Amino acid sequence: MASSQLSRQMIALGIRVKAARNAALMTLAAELPAVVFSRLLGLHIDGATRWSQMAGAHQNAYAADFNRR
Repeated sequence: MASSQLSRQMIALGIRVKAARNAALMTLAAELPAVVFSRLLGLHIDGATRWSQMAGAHQNAYAADFNRR
């Protein structure tokens, strides 16, 4: 299935694709360090850093949480 076809089907169901995409990116940016976020999604590090800043991410919290696992 092509992404354009999937997008049309989601719109027909009332799912706002861009809003859902941005919400997913914001959630990931809040939970992951920018470098991991960047590599995971293939984003440039500058873009990943901006997403992390907008999400209010604290990289020290990620390291502490990861260490507790």
